[in-house]
Amino acid sequence: MAPKDIMTNSHAKSILNAMNALRKSNTLCDITLRVENTDFPVHRIVLAACSDYFCAMFTSELSEKGKSFVDIQGLTASTMEILLDFVYTETVLVTVENVQELLPAACLLQLKGVKRACCDFLDSQLDPTNCLGIRDFAETHNCLDLMQAAELFSQKHFPEVVQHEEFMLLSQNEVEKLVKCDEIQVSKVDLVRYYYTCRNAVITIVIIVVSLGSLVIAY
Repeated sequence: MAPKDIMTNSHAKSILNAMNALRKSNTLCDITLRVENTDFPVHRIVLAACSDYFCAMFTSELSEKGKSFVDIQGLTASTMEILLDFVYTETVLVTVENVQELLPAACLLQLKGVKRACCDFLDSQLDPTNCLGIRDFAETHNCLDLMQAAELFSQKHFPEVVQHEEFMLLSQNEVEKLVKCDEIQVSKVDLVRYYYTCRNAVITIVIIVVSLGSLVIAY
């Protein structure tokens, strides 16, 4: 009988579970992350395997390489706990309350799985009240797929989007770019009505030339 390589799906998971138990009991930990005066004992090898950020920190000639603890700036202790739970369990809880802190932190520490989970969550939350804000948030953190999804959503739901605060806060250039998109099918009269309905307190004159594909706004 010929030899055969046999893969067991549970092997990697069992190792992670064991490493997480060791982390929780501060056993065999060889580095401590300090965030907002909270210490997180961890294993260098686990963090380096999961994050290019930590791999560079622990393997290059950076000053942190030989230290027993490292200060991590730019995120909260509660967010660090969520990220470490992901590193050791492959599971992350993304909520409306934490996603705006979690995504930038995942980008900072180069945790691609968390970044992807945050983007998927925000994509599922798109609606006319928040799509423009999510688009800008995605662009800031280089989440191109999410940015494009939010952009397309704002175009397809333009009549609803213009009735909400995020649209009122757009600059002239941003409005021009939005209304020129092929996905938006509205008449000149409707556009004028939207502007006067939503922004009549600040707009003095609105001139829209849809047929030429251009928009001029005078404040």
